[in-house]
Amino acid sequence: MQLIKQELEDGVLEVKLVGSFDIAGAGDVDMEFAVISGTRSKVVVDFNEVDFLASIGVRVLVKAARSMSNKGGKMALFGANQTTRNVLASTGADTLIVVTDDEPSAVDAVA
Repeated sequence: MQLIKQELEDGVLEVKLVGSFDIAGAGDVDMEFAVISGTRSKVVVDFNEVDFLASIGVRVLVKAARSMSNKGGKMALFGANQTTRNVLASTGADTLIVVTDDEPSAVDAVA
């Protein structure tokens, strides 16, 4: 899995993920998400090019979002397909991570 970071306005970091968020993909990005969650308070995650989300991927996201939330930060996710949205909803991850349709909505959610 590939992770691409981009600075947006007002201190928002966009994290674009590309590939499968399975056990291998989670291993590729887990440490980077730990660093991001420890240093940033406004993060939006672009899921437009994520083709699969496994429970280990949900764990990486929730761990980072919880770490940010404990410090007053927020994480939002956008561009997820319906299957991914269902996974996030069924695991309850969407109660901690705001799930939106597009980048502007995600940025608004973490502002």
